[in-house]
Amino acid sequence: MKKIFNYKLFLTLFILISTLNFGQKTEFTVPKNIEELQNTLFDFKNDFTRDEAKAAAAGDNEFSTTVDLYDLKFDANEKNPYLNLAVKNGAKPKQFIQKATWNVSMKKVSAKSTKISVFLEEINPDSWSKKEVDVKLTKSTGKLEKEVKEFLLNSKTKALSKGLEAVEDSAIDAETVAMMNAQADEQIAAVEVKQAQKKMTSKYLQNLFAKKQFINLPTSAEQLTKLLKTDPSEMECETCKNGEYSNWDFENFNMIYANMTSGEEYYAIQYYGEDAVSGLPYGLVFNDSSPSECKDKFARYKAQLYQTTVGVDENTSKALTVVTFKMNTSFVRLEFGNEYLTRIVISNKEL
Repeated sequence: MKKIFNYKLFLTLFILISTLNFGQKTEFTVPKNIEELQNTLFDFKNDFTRDEAKAAAAGDNEFSTTVDLYDLKFDANEKNPYLNLAVKNGAKPKQFIQKATWNVSMKKVSAKSTKISVFLEEINPDSWSKKEVDVKLTKSTGKLEKEVKEFLLNSKTKALSKGLEAVEDSAIDAETVAMMNAQADEQIAAVEVKQAQKKMTSKYLQNLFAKKQFINLPTSAEQLTKLLKTDPSEMECETCKNGEYSNWDFENFNMIYANMTSGEEYYAIQYYGEDAVSGLPYGLVFNDSSPSECKDKFARYKAQLYQTTVGVDENTSKALTVVTFKMNTSFVRLEFGNEYLTRIVISNKEL
């Protein structure tokens, strides 16, 4: 089966919401057909775009979609060229914009001419920058608008954008249909499980992370015991200082703290239940936070998402999705054992 580039195309009338315009609208005319241009636009890329599905709105002679830039970093030594960032009085110079959206609209002038309008529509600071960035006063520098203009003027137009190919019904055999139906059934079942899932807050986690942030290292078993308000078991460990590490079991959680003779220090929390459990810092929720959500949440720390393998026993291993990043002096590892967050490891050395 040929690959399908899947983007949503809602056949609605073209609408420009001028109240969302953060800066002056850039307008220009391209001597090309609107149908060819709208397909060409989906191939626009720069260092801050992502290869992802795009929503669009279209009428008989009009078309509108967005160009999204991700992970725009601002500090004293690194100013992103796409936004003139406005910050509130007393705000720190170091800020992070998780996503900025430009509206790109087209209007047919003639069979071989199209009017293009581009304007900054929305910016989304990450959770650390929301209170410090003035989203209403932030302006586009005009660089993205120029890039889109040059791209549309210089790119070779085509009837279909890259990867968008027609698939004849005859190409879909009975086996493929059965497979697609089975996948749809699995997705529906997964949604039903999530809808039936209980949502709760763990008092143990709330006590542990009372300051709404990860516990800084170095720490101690005594300090963690004081926060958890429950005593650990001491387990034998040849490579640990004093020959043991601390182990806490509470609710459906297991937590360990180890200080190794090699100088490595870490603590780890794992959840074994089926509920969605909050109480973690930064809005993380066991059995609910997804890998992509966590990668975006910690994008300012250059979070990496990848798959690795872990041993189940001596003869068996399984794939595991992880998100890793360094926050201040600690290395953070988020593990997703069932497609959602199930384990957190904080270490003073990279794992």
